Amino acid sequence: MYLESNRERSLSNGVDTLTISLGEEKHAKTAIALILLLSLFLNTYGIGWGLPDFEGWVADELIPARVLTGIEQGFSNGWYYKYPPVHFYLLAALYSPFWVLHQFSSLDVYSLPIYTVLFYLGRLLSVCLGAAIVYIVYLCGREVYDKASALFAALSTALLCPFVYYAKTINLDVPYLFWFALSLLFYIRILKGQRLADYLWFSATATITFCTKDQAYGFYVLTPVFLIIYYHFYRKSQNAEVRLIDSILSRRVVLSLLLGLALFLILQNIPFNLKGFLKHVSLTTGGGASIRPRFEKNLLGHVEMFWQSLVHLRFSFGWPAFLVVLLGVLSAFLKKKKNALLNWTLLPIASYYLFYISLIMFNDVRYLLPCCIVLSLFAGQALANVWTLTRNFPTIGAVLISSVLAYTFAYSFSVDTLMAQDSRYFVEQWMQQNIEGQALVWGIGYPKYLPRLRQFRSESTDEPSVNALQQIDPDYIVETSGYDVRRFAEGTPEQIFFSRLDKGELGYQLVLRYQSQPVWDLLNHEELGYRHLERMRIYSNFDKINPEIKIFRKS
Repeated sequence: MYLESNRERSLSNGVDTLTISLGEEKHAKTAIALILLLSLFLNTYGIGWGLPDFEGWVADELIPARVLTGIEQGFSNGWYYKYPPVHFYLLAALYSPFWVLHQFSSLDVYSLPIYTVLFYLGRLLSVCLGAAIVYIVYLCGREVYDKASALFAALSTALLCPFVYYAKTINLDVPYLFWFALSLLFYIRILKGQRLADYLWFSATATITFCTKDQAYGFYVLTPVFLIIYYHFYRKSQNAEVRLIDSILSRRVVLSLLLGLALFLILQNIPFNLKGFLKHVSLTTGGGASIRPRFEKNLLGHVEMFWQSLVHLRFSFGWPAFLVVLLGVLSAFLKKKKNALLNWTLLPIASYYLFYISLIMFNDVRYLLPCCIVLSLFAGQALANVWTLTRNFPTIGAVLISSVLAYTFAYSFSVDTLMAQDSRYFVEQWMQQNIEGQALVWGIGYPKYLPRLRQFRSESTDEPSVNALQQIDPDYIVETSGYDVRRFAEGTPEQIFFSRLDKGELGYQLVLRYQSQPVWDLLNHEELGYRHLERMRIYSNFDKINPEIKIFRKS
C-alpha cells in the first residue's frame, strides 16, 4: 500500500512537472512570436524611404540596377563589384521573374514602377532576414541559458537602433549578420556537443558570411583555431595519448575545411569568373577608400578607437540598455564558471575587432552591429537577473525592466519617425509649388542625399566650385546637410564655394531652409552632426536621414 502510494505520488509529480514545462514552453513561443511581430513592425515602418526612385536615399544601398547588371552577365565573364556575390544571388532569385518577362518585352524592369517593385522586394528580404536574426539570437540564448534570458536577448536585438535602420534597406549589413548569427549558433552548439553536423554547418555558414561581405573574415581568424584547440582538449579528456596533430587531422576538422573551401569556390564562382574575382580582390585590397577620419596607427590611436567603439555601442543600444549590457558582461565575468559558454561568444567579435577594425583603423556604427548582436546575449541575462533578484518585489522589477525596454523602443522607433517624416518630402512639395517648370536646378552632393530632382530640369555634382557654378549658371541651388562644408578642408574649392554661397557672395539668395522636427525623436543630433560644423562624434549614415535642406535662388 505504501509503495503504491509513493508510486502514484511520483507519477503525479512527474505529470505536474511536465504540465508546468509545457506551459512555460507555450508561453515562450507566444513571447517570441510577439517579439518577432514587434521586430517586423519596426523594420517595416518607413520601408518606402526615398521611393519611388532609381537611387533611393540609403547610402551604399545595393540598388536593383547592380543586380540586374549581374543577371545580364550571369555573374560571370569578368563581372565584379565592391561586395561579394552571395546576396546578389538571393536578390537575383527575387528579380528573375521580372527579368524573364523583360526579355519577352512583357514589361520593362527599368521603368520606374517596376524598378520600384524590385526595390521593395529587396528591402522586404532584409526585413525577413532581420526577423530571422532576432529568432536566431533567441535560439543562441536557449543554448547558453534559460528561456527568460533568451527572450530578453531577442528583444534587445530587435530594439537595436542601427539594426532597425539597416533591416529595411538593401545594404549588406543585415544579410551578412544573418549568416554570422547562424554561424554563432553552430559555434555554441559545437562547444556544447562536439557533433560533426555542427562543425559542418559552422563551416558552411561562416563561408557564406564572408562571401556576403568581405569584412566578415575577421570573425573567423581566431575562432577556428580556438575550436580545434577546444576539440583537442575534449579528446584528450577521453584519451590522454591523443596528439594535437591527431585533432587537427581528425575527420570533422578536415571535412569542415574541405566543405568551406568547396563552398568558397562555388559561391565566388571561381571556375567561371576567376577574372572578376581577382578584380574584386584588387578593388577591396587596393586601399583606395577615402574614409575619414582614420585613427593613427599607434598606441594612442588604438586607445582612441576603442573608446570610440564604446561610444558607438552606447549609441546603438541607447543609454539604459547599454548600462544593462555592461552589467551583463560584468556579471558574466564575475561568475566565469557558470557563464563559460556565454563568455566564449565574445571570441568571434574579439577576432573581428583585432583582425578587421584594428587593421583599417576606422570605426563606424554599422561595423559594430555584430558586436551588438553578441552583447544582446549579455543584456538578456542581465534583464532576467534583475527580474529574479526582485521576485519578492515584483512591482519594482517590472517597473525597472519596463522602463528600460520602453525607452529603448522609443529610442529605436525614432529612426522610423525620422525616415517617415524626412525633410525632403516637404521640400519636394515646396519645390513643385514654387519652382517654375523650365528653371535649372543644381543639386550639391550625391543624389541620395538630396530631394528627388527628376521632375525638374536638373544637374547634380559632388565637386562644387565657384567655376562650376559660373559654367552651369543654374536658377536654383539645392544644398543638403548630408553633404556640406564639413566634408572639405579649409581652402579647397568646395569649402570656398560653400562659404561664399552661405555669405550671399555668389549672387544667390536663400529662399528655403528646412528640417522636420518629429515629436517622437530621442536621438542626440548634436552627436550625429546635424546642426553644427564641429567634428562628428558618431560616425554613421544617420546624418543622411532627415537632413537640413537649403534652397538658393538666383538674385
